[in-house]
Amino acid sequence: MSYIKPIGAVATLVALASLTYSHFIQADISFAQKPVRAPVSSPTLNPINEVEFGSIIYTLGDKSKFTQMALDTEVQMDVTGTINRVKLEQSFTNPSNDWVEGVYVFPLPTDSAVDHLTMYVGNKTIEGQIKERKEAKKIYDKAKKAGKKTSLVEQQRPNIFTTKVSNIGPGETIKIAIEYQQAVKLDHDKFSIRFPMTIGKRYIPGKPISTPKNTLGTARNTHRVKDASKITPSISSNVHRPVSIAINLKAGFNTSSINASYHDINIINIDKLTKHITLDNTKGNNQADRDFELAWQANNSLTPELALFTQQKGNDHYLMLMATPPADKVFKQSNTPRELIFVIDSSGSMLGSSMLQASKALVQAINRLKPTDRFNIIDFDSGFDPLFDSAMPAINMNKKHGVRFANALSADGGTEPLEAIKYAFDSRESSADNYLRQIIFLTDGQVGNEDEIFRVVRQNIDEDRLFTIGIGSAPNSHLMTTLSEYGKGTYTFIGNIDEVETKMLELFDKLESPAMTNININFPMDINAEQALGSISDLYKGEVITAVYKLNAIPSKLSISGDTANGVFTKDIDISANNNTTGIDVLWARRKIEQMMHQYRAQNRRIDRDKVQADITNIALEHHLVSKFTSLVAVDITPSKPSNQATTTQVVANKVKAAKTATNAQLWMMLGLALILLSVVTRSRKTS
Repeated sequence: MSYIKPIGAVATLVALASLTYSHFIQADISFAQKPVRAPVSSPTLNPINEVEFGSIIYTLGDKSKFTQMALDTEVQMDVTGTINRVKLEQSFTNPSNDWVEGVYVFPLPTDSAVDHLTMYVGNKTIEGQIKERKEAKKIYDKAKKAGKKTSLVEQQRPNIFTTKVSNIGPGETIKIAIEYQQAVKLDHDKFSIRFPMTIGKRYIPGKPISTPKNTLGTARNTHRVKDASKITPSISSNVHRPVSIAINLKAGFNTSSINASYHDINIINIDKLTKHITLDNTKGNNQADRDFELAWQANNSLTPELALFTQQKGNDHYLMLMATPPADKVFKQSNTPRELIFVIDSSGSMLGSSMLQASKALVQAINRLKPTDRFNIIDFDSGFDPLFDSAMPAINMNKKHGVRFANALSADGGTEPLEAIKYAFDSRESSADNYLRQIIFLTDGQVGNEDEIFRVVRQNIDEDRLFTIGIGSAPNSHLMTTLSEYGKGTYTFIGNIDEVETKMLELFDKLESPAMTNININFPMDINAEQALGSISDLYKGEVITAVYKLNAIPSKLSISGDTANGVFTKDIDISANNNTTGIDVLWARRKIEQMMHQYRAQNRRIDRDKVQADITNIALEHHLVSKFTSLVAVDITPSKPSNQATTTQVVANKVKAAKTATNAQLWMMLGLALILLSVVTRSRKTS
């Protein structure tokens, strides 16, 4: 058979398809081309998580039908004092002619205590039940097979959850309501709550392993991230999912300011102490690709130094304490020399504003250093590149090298922080014992191997302090918060380049002021107090002592003590019986589970992990909470799908910003068209 050269429109399509293909491949390879001095040994890139795709990935039962499912999200928050109760409603609508299963991956705050699931089917209301994870999955699969409408909520990470809804009929809508609770954050006299609007694209390291069919996400499982397919939602810029947020704010005092950091809002005064807040979508400035944050402040004269709440549930009592030590007495600048190690992310996911924010923050930090300090910078992407072999004195010449290094950073490559973090620990010299050693980790944290990183930090932190800075529109708060807890440091979030100066100045105050350490809450001898977290972290300037306890009785008083640069700080507190509230038990259980998850990760033997897992499961079941080992499942007992109808499975996309590169779908469509036209030309040549 002689070779037939494509001509005309066919040649154009083939050329276009070739260009699309080469552009796609080139985009993948470019992530690994940044030169580094110290490459990670045998890095395995998974660029699929770095490229922004412009299509939804559908997995259909017969592997041939493409359906489309809309998802509307309504968020109702009720903030009372220091507790935020949230109801998240997701409406799954099936416009196709098939019976479908909707699968949706969505983010929640890292500290959210998910405790309720309600499924609305027509006029029916079905309440979800908490079950062990494997049992809940069996109940869901059995109901799905029987043609019953059923829903399943699972935790993939403390800040990533999935909802499955099965047997949605043609043209039918099912509404799923999830409820959770979180504590209001208080820092530098500012109260705030955060609601994540999207899941960032995660870099998944490791060699691919077997991945189940009908997976939720775009990534294959690897030997380092065995659940990658469950935490990498398909992404689409072509699908608009409306998100509405309404907040009833009862701060408990007159607020001097209320603002949303990254979105436009409307504020209505209900009464002197209650505000109704909604997203203002009329200006078109609200973006669903960044976290929503609401912050409010009291007048300086009204800023509370102490917030204390109690609750009784059955025979158990709960107490939540938030106390602010006097900054002028406790936190004074120290002349202790410091060794600062900056570990900065310059991977592809930092491209654009995130990289600009990180570089600007790093330059500010370098310029702030004193000649008696030492510092080093470790830049990482697919590998890592240190400025110096080890920390050097912060004299002008070295600081100039550091500023040039920071300004020259460019974003590409994979997100492999593990070896850079190891280097930060391994470069610790014996002379560092005379310095206060502080590691500052700047990143968007979009990785899937959190447990690997936790393990390295937990085993090597020693007396170092670790501070994390989350950069960008939707950083991985689970990673950043947990690392700061292991490192007895703090977590700072910078979501806008305009915030860099303000938030870095706040961080500098913390870095330069000695922390209040060895903090204890002391109860009377007859009180048995079980704290949610094993110990209270070091406290820095502007922060608040926060603790939640389960007690056999509410005492009439307690005391707080801690070590400061000026000696021991103590404060006696009287407890009023008028502070009764609800929801503290849920917060206690959520934090207790978090503490026990740290223990779970630290166990090397399977028998020890199983014991901790059993304890976590019992607490989660008792308090009706979703956890790593428990899930919420709801089943409509009435079969709705005809037994002869097949069910297809659809992954619902997670909305982020516009795509920049060609997608698999575009690629194969172009190649397919080219081959079809080529075959037509070939056939016509043969018959002529």
